[in-house]
Amino acid sequence: MYCMHCVVSENKVLTHPSSVDSQTTSAGTEDHVSMGGFAARKALIVTEHVETVLGIELLTACQGIEFLRPLKTTPPLEAVYELVRSKVTPLKRDRYLAPDMLAVTELLQKGKVWEVAAPFMEDYNKQL
Repeated sequence: MYCMHCVVSENKVLTHPSSVDSQTTSAGTEDHVSMGGFAARKALIVTEHVETVLGIELLTACQGIEFLRPLKTTPPLEAVYELVRSKVTPLKRDRYLAPDMLAVTELLQKGKVWEVAAPFMEDYNKQL
């Protein structure tokens, strides 16, 4: 959780408006310098951080499901759980979690979680 909170805190700094840093140039003949490129770079970093946070949250949720076994959750969540567990084993004792976090984040980035969840969403939408 500390890792996730650090990433979220860094996002707060990165979402500071880039336009605040615009300064006049050329002895005052140009009154605006676009900070669009810098803002776009910061937006990409924030997006990557959000993916990391979602990966950590998904990993944490799957571990929470472990604590409630043998109970089952909903079919869509069970499918996502099985996908995560195909890459990351349950946490039985302390271990270095960076590889686990990266593996689950990669599942999100590659759209694998959506691939598993989407069929359930289609069924749900048909019921509406």
